[in-house]
Amino acid sequence: MRGVAGVLVVLCCVVAAPASASRPSPGVPPPGANDPACEPSAGRLPVVLVHGTRADMTINWIYLAPELEAAGWCVWALDLPDRGEAPIEDSADRLAGFVRQVRRVTGARKVSMVGHSQGGIVIRQYARYHGGAKMIDDAIAFGTPQRGYYTEPPGDLVDAAFNTDCAACYQMARGTPFMVRLNEGDPTPGRISWTQLITRNDEIATPLDSQGLPGELPLVANVDLQEACPNHQAEHLAMAASPLVRDWIIDALERPRSAADPARGDVTCPAW
Repeated sequence: MRGVAGVLVVLCCVVAAPASASRPSPGVPPPGANDPACEPSAGRLPVVLVHGTRADMTINWIYLAPELEAAGWCVWALDLPDRGEAPIEDSADRLAGFVRQVRRVTGARKVSMVGHSQGGIVIRQYARYHGGAKMIDDAIAFGTPQRGYYTEPPGDLVDAAFNTDCAACYQMARGTPFMVRLNEGDPTPGRISWTQLITRNDEIATPLDSQGLPGELPLVANVDLQEACPNHQAEHLAMAASPLVRDWIIDALERPRSAADPARGDVTCPAW
């Protein structure tokens, strides 16, 4: 629990930082990530981690990267432009280039992806409009406002975002041209397995119905964490340090040609 508490302190600092401090030096790979010598367990694809707004690869993945690496995956993480404040199209371009590098180093034909908050939207933008539909096996997101978050009445966090030059913050609001285009037609393209993990305690990707993806198993799953663990307290930022989120990510990664199973019976509820 002490390790989780330390991760939560780091994550909370992302939101607490003033706008003038929103673009520090890029992150460094967290433990367990970006090792070209990594040998995955048999049959496992590389996993690319895509961070959220005003985070970086270090802050967002300091818990999950070593956990996934210990479970047998080779993990890769990148920094988005301007710590995720740049236009989402720019972030998707950077993700596309990073995936090309990962495939070249590993020899993998495809990768799986995990995104936190905006990271899940960057993954869908990459899949729909930047050539990623044939490059992704599993796409797993948590705390992601897939249909755009509401901006009225503005909460403190949303209001703070809109009083900066954060282009991505504007784009993710419900009804913007960006979100309309992202969700028109088939919003979950290709033969990708899409898993969306949702906590009822989320105070940023609101309302909760903004997070769900259309479709049904086996290719699409919307997982309500509190359905399995009613007392689980993880909110938007703490999801990145949640053992419950980790377990569902692993569940999705381990299912061939299928998203996670929202009704699986082997869930272990963490103490917090």
